[in-house]
Amino acid sequence: MSKESFQYPETQQLFRHIENVSQRSGVSRAAAFEDFLQASVSALGHPLMDDEYLETIEKHKEGTKGKRGVDSLAAAFATLVDISESGRDVLGDLFQSSITYGERGQFMTPEPIAEMVSKMNLPEKDTGLDGRRTVADPCCGSGRMLMAAAAIQPHWHFFGQDVDRRCVLMCSINLSLRNRYGHVVWGDSLKPNDRRLIYETGRVQIWGNAIRKVNHVPLPSGAVEQLDNLDPVSNPTTSVSESETATPKSQLYLF
Repeated sequence: MSKESFQYPETQQLFRHIENVSQRSGVSRAAAFEDFLQASVSALGHPLMDDEYLETIEKHKEGTKGKRGVDSLAAAFATLVDISESGRDVLGDLFQSSITYGERGQFMTPEPIAEMVSKMNLPEKDTGLDGRRTVADPCCGSGRMLMAAAAIQPHWHFFGQDVDRRCVLMCSINLSLRNRYGHVVWGDSLKPNDRRLIYETGRVQIWGNAIRKVNHVPLPSGAVEQLDNLDPVSNPTTSVSESETATPKSQLYLF
């Protein structure tokens, strides 16, 4: 096993599980990590995303029970949930230190910088739902800027977008594990209509899921709603007019 340098000691625990997935399933580390992200999103989206979960783990089911790639995927998810209690972004740390190595200049904003920017731009006092506004990050990465903002204003709406699907998955997981209400979009922020995939996180979901797919980003309001009221076997999204898909600039805090 190669030696990697991580910012957080907890990341090493998650890394070992990803390496086990790679070796047991005969796939690259990058493929193992991406499957881990997709399986985690699908698990958090249970029962609405069970089909995607089963499709993702199919290639990891070969071998003796307890020593299969899918067993390491489950162990990795359990480890991530435990580590998330620390508040540290271990997904972003693992991603840039053992998957991309900064390819194409892809480095996550250091968390102290994200915290500083949030403290400089957001009200110190929690506004609650009555003062809810939207924080938008057009190149969200693993969601560090949004998580830093959520630490100050936990009741606000958090919107992230990234052209890298892996970043979309990481940001969605990070927001969901912290129960933050938001939307994460896979698409190019420089192309207004490029929205290939949208995940909603942190909504009050009656099926118990923490993530679901939607086809638009609704305007935020102070009300806590239960919108996920459709049968899990049916399409959980509804069509809306184009005017409902954008948040007014007056409601945005842009990082």
